[in-house]
Amino acid sequence: MIQLEEVIGDPPRILTMMIGLQEAKEISRTVQAIKLPRLLTHTLFAQTIGKLGGTIEEVEIREIDMTDSTYFATLRVRQGDQLHELDARPSDCIALAQKLGARIYVRDEVWQKLQDLPPLPDA
Repeated sequence: MIQLEEVIGDPPRILTMMIGLQEAKEISRTVQAIKLPRLLTHTLFAQTIGKLGGTIEEVEIREIDMTDSTYFATLRVRQGDQLHELDARPSDCIALAQKLGARIYVRDEVWQKLQDLPPLPDA
């Protein structure tokens, strides 16, 4: 599970999503600055983007399917004057954004759908 906290809200909204174990480990390693002896997929992808003259401009969590709580994201890669928009899993996008210092945005429509959910029962 990962939580994204809004940086401009007062109080800030928090988006919680379930992610895969490997993506969670990759994000954790990046936050903790742990270097591995061999490249894993997210590091390889980040290096490939850089070697091809690109940078990750931003990540956008653009949609949520409320029937099964599936999120959808766009990874925006700038290469010179071209902007490439890649459909990707949010967890992969977050791992890459964390690794390369890119901003992560959540569309207002996603926040609205989450706000419309009934409150969770107290544990």
